[in-house]
Amino acid sequence: MKDINAIPPSFSNPDGLNPFPTTVTDEYLSGQIVFLWQAREHSKYLMNINKDDMLKSDEVLGELFCRQKRKLCRLGRRGGWHEWLRQNRISRSVADRLALEFAEYHGFVDELEHRTTADPIEGHICQRAHRTAERLTKFLVSPRSRMTFVQVLADLFGLQVDWEVGAVRLSIPAPEDEQKWTHVVVPSVMVIGADGVAAPVNYELRDDGGVDSPLQHPL
Repeated sequence: MKDINAIPPSFSNPDGLNPFPTTVTDEYLSGQIVFLWQAREHSKYLMNINKDDMLKSDEVLGELFCRQKRKLCRLGRRGGWHEWLRQNRISRSVADRLALEFAEYHGFVDELEHRTTADPIEGHICQRAHRTAERLTKFLVSPRSRMTFVQVLADLFGLQVDWEVGAVRLSIPAPEDEQKWTHVVVPSVMVIGADGVAAPVNYELRDDGGVDSPLQHPL
């Protein structure tokens, strides 16, 4: 016996001439939409509940991972933290992240050893960029919108962005000179008058052309 609620195997036609070759009744069409929409909303509801449960578990795991890592990363343990995670089939990246988030929140991140973040290999970067481009191709339909997206993205990443006619020029900004502010002369905030009395310095120029500022009349 045929199930009247069964979804037809396909609503598409390979030859592309008729996208709806299968005839269905209005009742079936409306009923299937309502049924599948309710199923989707129920799945979304369960997903949100599972997400909330996972976040609550992560809060507890953060503290537990932090305690365990501080214990196993002490001198003389010889990689005990990594070995313990491997034996229990726990992702080290997740464990390190949760432990670090807990330590940062409570202000003792310096006491917690963690791996330094290194640049990913070029192949992984290309894979991520390829997947991102696939998702945005239909959204960024024109070359100008794509250039605008690249410009904004580069600016958010802290790169130097120069907008030219029909092009976006990207470059790595030069590192800031650490010696720039080493020999800066700070003007005095007090001055000793002719009578020997200290008074605040007036750095505003007079309207009549006179000079009251020690910047123009050094002591």
